[in-house]
Order: sequence, then C-alpha cells, then structure tokens
Amino acid sequence: MGPRTGSEAKMRYGSCLCQAIKYKVTGPPFMLVVCHCDNCQKATGSAFMTNAFFKAKYVVLLKGEEHIKQYKDPGTRSGNPIFRSFCSQCGSCIFLGGGGREYKMVAAGTLDDSSDWVPRMENLPEYRRTWLHDIGLQPNFRYKL
Repeated sequence: MGPRTGSEAKMRYGSCLCQAIKYKVTGPPFMLVVCHCDNCQKATGSAFMTNAFFKAKYVVLLKGEEHIKQYKDPGTRSGNPIFRSFCSQCGSCIFLGGGGREYKMVAAGTLDDSSDWVPRMENLPEYRRTWLHDIGLQPNFRYKL
C-alpha cells in the first residue's frame, strides 16, 4: 500500500476502554494480521488478536502517555521479545512492538472504526481454537513493506 494520498490518508481514532489513552492513525495499515498465538490469546482474553501494522510516523499519541505501561513479553515463538503497551487504568492492550522503531502495531480492536479493513493473513493458524472455522481473510494479496 504505497504512499498515502486521497482517501487512503483518512485519519482514524482509537482509545483504551476508559478513554485515558487516545491516539490516531493515518491511512490503512500496511498489514492486518489475525494472530492465534497463546500470548495474544492471553493478552486479549479471546481466541485471537487482530494487529494492524503501521509505519511509526502514521501513529500519533494524542492523550495519556502517563497511563501507558509496557510488558516485555519474552515468550514469543520467534524468541524475540515483544513489548505490549497497555493502559494502567483499565488494562486495555493498545500497542505492540519489537525493539525497532520503524513500525508500530496497533491492537485493531481499540480503533473506533476499522470495519472496512479485512485481515489478509493469520499468524500461527495451527493454534486456532478448534471451534473457530473461518476468519474471512481477504484473498490473493501480498504485503509490500
């Protein structure tokens, strides 16, 4: 998804559950992934987590930096720790990221509206809950980083 122009540059807003942390993103994510790993399931309390990947410059914190806490999650399948940023007031997981600053992952469920985005891949589908049959991925798409 190349440069962001026209309708692609739409701004969207998101927050934690208690509204103490607010942010905005510009344009669509360059990647939208449903993750079935054990850690994402535990972090969300759900069957999976949907992560929206943005270049870091397209994610802007508007409010609540003092409420953001991080957990260094060492238990990833890759062996590289991931930092899970969450609200110290309500516990909502908002951002995720590795050691680099080139991109930022946003927990898609914290966006006010991302209903027109369709995940294009699943991470670790072999860990999908047995009762979950079809995610409804967008077919025939390759990510361009």
